[in-house]
Amino acid sequence: MAIVEVSIVPLGVGVGVSSFVAGAIRVLEKSALKYELTAMGTIISGDLDDIFCVIRKMHESCFNAGSVRVLTQIRIDDRRDSESSMERKVRSVRDKLDPGRTAGG
Repeated sequence: MAIVEVSIVPLGVGVGVSSFVAGAIRVLEKSALKYELTAMGTIISGDLDDIFCVIRKMHESCFNAGSVRVLTQIRIDDRRDSESSMERKVRSVRDKLDPGRTAGG
């Protein structure tokens, strides 16, 4: 399973782009992929081919909404020697910060 961070930014549409981001997230919500929306991008986990397909549709959604230029950045963590998940990666760091602390606290 891959974990991918994607940031999709429509250019030339003004400083507020949240409506474009919302449109891209609507595309993602139609998929079966697990995701987490963050302030600076979206983290998606699942099969890499499925993720690429959805990212392409998310990218295109900005053009469909009226943007004439779209900047999409993708970072891929594709680990094949063991199972990984978004939660496991965060938990691993939190455990090292304070082994007695619970997640989120």
